[in-house]
Amino acid sequence: MSATVSLAPLYKFPGWVVNRIAIGVNGHTVRVHLRPDGRGKGFRCPKCKHRMGKMRERKQSVMDLPLGTASIVHLVFSAYQGRCAHCGTIHTFRPTGISAKAQGTDRLKRYVSLLCRFMSVDKVRNIVPISTDTARRWDKQVLIATLPVPKLDGIRAILVDEKAIGKGHHYLTVVLDADTGEVLHLAEGKRKASLQGFFDKLTLRQKKSIKVVGIDRAGAYKAVIDKEIPDADIVYDKFHVISNYHAVIDKVRRAEWRAASKEEKEFIKGQRYNLFRNPENRKPEQESSLARLLSMNENLNKVYVLKDALKVVWTYKYSKSAGKYLDKWISWAMETGIDAVMKFARGLDKARAGILAFCKHHITSAKIEAFNATISRIVRRACGYRDLEYLYLKIRQEAIQS
Repeated sequence: MSATVSLAPLYKFPGWVVNRIAIGVNGHTVRVHLRPDGRGKGFRCPKCKHRMGKMRERKQSVMDLPLGTASIVHLVFSAYQGRCAHCGTIHTFRPTGISAKAQGTDRLKRYVSLLCRFMSVDKVRNIVPISTDTARRWDKQVLIATLPVPKLDGIRAILVDEKAIGKGHHYLTVVLDADTGEVLHLAEGKRKASLQGFFDKLTLRQKKSIKVVGIDRAGAYKAVIDKEIPDADIVYDKFHVISNYHAVIDKVRRAEWRAASKEEKEFIKGQRYNLFRNPENRKPEQESSLARLLSMNENLNKVYVLKDALKVVWTYKYSKSAGKYLDKWISWAMETGIDAVMKFARGLDKARAGILAFCKHHITSAKIEAFNATISRIVRRACGYRDLEYLYLKIRQEAIQS
């Protein structure tokens, strides 16, 4: 059986047939020559279906999917331009899935896009002989053509957070549907304008459907939310609140280290993350060293005990009960006499409405925090952050297809 006959089923394009297949001497290159099948007695007008006369033809060659050990495969054909005598339409005929001036077939671009999802973009050239920029460009083209637009109707709850990417202070603002986890918006920076772009895309009806927003109380997003959806409840994320308190613990730890004697410094040194860890995540030797530290330093013992006590706020079912407990925690914090702790407690008192709103809505940033790891992985695979639109498409791809 000839190569042309045996490989022909791989190159079925409506209206075209394989004329011949030329395999290079080393087996690494293949050229598949196509011709019109002739069954339709010429090409038909795409509008009125009448036969079209040929005006001109141009030889064209495009890359196609790898074939066995052949990584370089080209489809070779003549693109025919015809004019319909019936309706005047001028149209150029090529095999399906090949556009004008295309370097590769649509199916090759989809293959490259699939590779880009599961490997670093600079490694794609080891499978398909194209440049990194071409792989990135084709992947973007496929994602634009295939990904559905975000569903902005009927959104009940959203999560808003900032994500640091790249070197230096380079941030992205990310908006997720709190119920579905779908990425709704991505913008550069962490300013008010970064979130405003999301609300600018919404109709009045779409804004009114949003009943709750989960944010970090320290961010700049609240002013935009109050302006755009004033009737929505704001929930200050519990994980961010605990993280903020970890910063307080570290501030007290540094102050105690500076004031400690040389012998005491040895107990404090290297205990930063030990103070943050939950008991179930500590090794026996870490548990032992932490116990020695807390026994010899009263202030660190106070802030450590208050850390676990603070988490109890989010265990209450009703906001009234949670509010009473929050008052107790604030009074305990004020009794420590530690400036950093008292300042933090006063901040919680001002933010109590957003903290207690958790009892009603039970939303956290868990989805968006988990997705931050996905964003980091995507940035690594794309070999850095260059194109915000492309990054947004890659993030949406993961959210939809994972």
